[in-house]
Amino acid sequence: MQVLLIYIKKFFCSKRKEWLKFDAVFMYLGIIISVAALVTTFIIFEGYETTLKKTILGVNSHIYFFVPGPYDFTRRDLAKLDEFLATKEEIKAYSPIITGQAVASNRDRSKGCMYKSIDWTLEEQASLYKEAVIDGNYELVEENDIVIGKYLAEQLGAGIGDEVQIMSVSSASVGAVGIRYQTRKMKIVGIFYSGMYEYDSRYIFMNTATARVFDNRNYEATLIEVKLHEHFIDKAEELAIQWDRQFAGEYQVLSWIFFNGNLFSLLALEKWVLTIIISFLIVVAGFNVITTSMASIIEKRKEIGILKTIGVTGKKIALIFLTQNSLVSIICIIIGIFTGIGFGYLISYQTMITLRGEVYLLDKIHIFVDFTKMLLIFFIAFTIINLSSLIPLRQISKMKEIDILRYRK
Repeated sequence: MQVLLIYIKKFFCSKRKEWLKFDAVFMYLGIIISVAALVTTFIIFEGYETTLKKTILGVNSHIYFFVPGPYDFTRRDLAKLDEFLATKEEIKAYSPIITGQAVASNRDRSKGCMYKSIDWTLEEQASLYKEAVIDGNYELVEENDIVIGKYLAEQLGAGIGDEVQIMSVSSASVGAVGIRYQTRKMKIVGIFYSGMYEYDSRYIFMNTATARVFDNRNYEATLIEVKLHEHFIDKAEELAIQWDRQFAGEYQVLSWIFFNGNLFSLLALEKWVLTIIISFLIVVAGFNVITTSMASIIEKRKEIGILKTIGVTGKKIALIFLTQNSLVSIICIIIGIFTGIGFGYLISYQTMITLRGEVYLLDKIHIFVDFTKMLLIFFIAFTIINLSSLIPLRQISKMKEIDILRYRK
């Protein structure tokens, strides 16, 4: 033990500064860069997945009720479901919704969109609304007041106080003069921003009474949105199946997992595949450890011979080198992890590289640091590097004292 401590102290504190040799520094950089690259990639993918999930679950509801086929909810349906949903402790809020397709026009600009009814007077909404309104007012007091998505407003060249023409595609009817659409001039009183491009570039909110008249059909709601308490969100699919069976086909019940499950499965697969691929950088860094350790053993063969001559076994000598490599690898991996996290934050705050919302759903790069997974990366890197250290250390036990002292191999 005393010999081990002497050599560890010598490695870090001697005037020769063994730890600052060129090949050793090259090894350190290899470990730091490989770990930093792995961490940066992982936290960016994790940030994208976490933010997308949070945004989807914030913007949308967690469970949806539909009437099967081409039908919609009547007053009898709403009364029946209201009685059912009011008894469920898993539910935080629920609301009947009228929604449909439309075309929004402003001067010479037109854009396909979705309109959605909202009861803005409710304190707890079934989906994101009040907190997403970043400009103007979320209150839809007048009959023709609407709140419009940020990117949809930009595409139409419209702002607060402007009137845009909304044509309902869902209310199309065939008459003597051809197809007729319900069209109305509506005033923008608010602009909302959810962070999800698809939502911010398509949706228009109007009050329930206006949506019912605008859609021009004899029903009460298109669907019912249900928002769950946070600790029940991951059980949404299970609850949806359970409730669907209770109604025996009278209503169709679907969860957010049904609509987005494939997307998150693909993201998880991409994240782990890319993480595994980039982990091979640490394996490459392990080769640097092998060559550096081998060079260090050759350089110190005289010292190794002397130690063996005074009775120090090959295993104890190997332990000295392994301890040195372990301490260095711990320091380098920790630096690499923090460097990767720092680089990830730099990427998330910079504005030169942005995401195309229409392609990636989000318009900004996000990161998420899970320290449990950082610990996992630490142990993976530490294991790979120390296993690499063992390869050259096996040569120490094969060295003969007489051959070493005579400068033989």
